[in-house]
Amino acid sequence: MPVLSPAAPARVAPRARHPFAAAPRCTTARTPLLRAGSGTGAARHGLGGPRRRTLLAGGLASSLLLAACGPSARSASTSNEVVLTFWGPTFYQDFTGEMVDAYRAEHADAEVTLTPSEWDGYWDKLATQVAGGTPPDVINMDGKYLAEYTGRGILADLEALEGLDLSGIDAADLDNGRVDGVLTGLSTGSNAGVVAANPAVFEAAGVDLPDDSTWTWDDLQDIARRISDAGEVTGVTGGASYADLTIFLRQKGEDLWQADGMGCSAESLTAWYQLYLDLQESGATLAADAAVEDAGATLEQQAFSTGKAGMTWTWTNQLQSLRDAVGSDDVVMLRPPSLAGKASENGLFKKATMYWSIAEGSTHREQAAQLVDFLVNDPAAQRIQLLNRGVPSDPAAVAAMGDALTATDQDVVDFLTAVGPEISGAPAVQPMGTADAQNTFTRLLGDVRFGAITPAEAAEQTLSEVNGMVEA
Repeated sequence: MPVLSPAAPARVAPRARHPFAAAPRCTTARTPLLRAGSGTGAARHGLGGPRRRTLLAGGLASSLLLAACGPSARSASTSNEVVLTFWGPTFYQDFTGEMVDAYRAEHADAEVTLTPSEWDGYWDKLATQVAGGTPPDVINMDGKYLAEYTGRGILADLEALEGLDLSGIDAADLDNGRVDGVLTGLSTGSNAGVVAANPAVFEAAGVDLPDDSTWTWDDLQDIARRISDAGEVTGVTGGASYADLTIFLRQKGEDLWQADGMGCSAESLTAWYQLYLDLQESGATLAADAAVEDAGATLEQQAFSTGKAGMTWTWTNQLQSLRDAVGSDDVVMLRPPSLAGKASENGLFKKATMYWSIAEGSTHREQAAQLVDFLVNDPAAQRIQLLNRGVPSDPAAVAAMGDALTATDQDVVDFLTAVGPEISGAPAVQPMGTADAQNTFTRLLGDVRFGAITPAEAAEQTLSEVNGMVEA
């Protein structure tokens, strides 16, 4: 089943590596750095951008090994140098470099070094730096690893730092970055899990678009089945990820996570697995083998993109990519269906696209806080970044983007603004050790859909496996 991903077209995710599993290598040479000002000024992108268990002793051993390798990278740093690390493809490196250029233009004495990476390899590199006692000052952080790094004392309490203005950021965005009540990740902007619909497919099937403020899961299955019955298309694809699972559980008054593991009951997990089995057996979605094939296809080749599906699960920040793949700006976003038929009870949540964190051990925390403050608050920075790191909750930040926003960007801003009052709090933070949990959900749902196990058996195995990942 295609997996809804926040940063890439929906597909089955590869097995995640533990962030502290990187083996350090002795070297005295630094990785080549991209310094501020090295960006090529690529054309701005809107929302269509590209989208275990290790004992603490192992990290300590790695740190000792690195210390024996020679002088640390930071020993050669200038007194005011702030090192900022982040992930992303070339155009992310370009616009982030431009943001730092703008920062340096306002702070003549600022010394900032950028150390970008692609997502693959980013966490191994960061773990090696942390184990060696040379963490970057400003760290691009992801929700899967926020508790990992916070729990090991690596990230600073952002509310305790001077020079970082948090007043324009709403409480939900701030809460997304708290671990045990401590703000260690500052949201760069948010997106939300939604159902995308192609009106052309609906029209060809003679089916009306639903009222997304009142539709239920039964409505989703009925509408999808009628689309499937009308021709050689399928009703709905995608989903089956932690995102729609979190939404489903919140509708039941539960949460996916709690501090020591999963925060939901076996009964609710069983109902979620049964939901996808029912969609399959009713013909509302793809058969198990076709779903696997669709999950492995590129976005452009997937059923929804080729007009072979009426609906698919996605993230708001993927709307432009979907519209481009379908070849139509008519693709719309729908709120998730609910159990109660009420938008205020549909469990929708805003997910931080990513975070900025500051290293607890940084010797330049004041300068690092000043840089992060610029990245999230300065109008010049927002006009450069646009919505590539999510929709800021501060209206002033969005207003600063002005006419640089595309029509699709504005659709996303309007959608998130509309659903904002319906969202009740942020989900619990994913606990340490569970970064690989999505692979468990995907694998066990596949077993259910192929008839290897029952939904109830999948639920019990999920709780056992995922709770077993948690690190104390």
